[in-house]
Amino acid sequence: MIVGAIVALVVIYFLPRIHTATAKAYGRWRRRRRDLRLERERREREERLARLSQQTSAQ
Repeated sequence: MIVGAIVALVVIYFLPRIHTATAKAYGRWRRRRRDLRLERERREREERLARLSQQTSAQ
């Protein structure tokens, strides 16, 4: 009973720090995913433009 209360107090004490660390990690993860997606979209757009210019120059 007393051990449970102490554990609860420790969890409550550290919860804001855990939340901050989790939020920072999630933000980094989202930023990395966004950067990868933007890079992939940019590459696809460049490839599409290159194909179009090859098609128009071949005609």
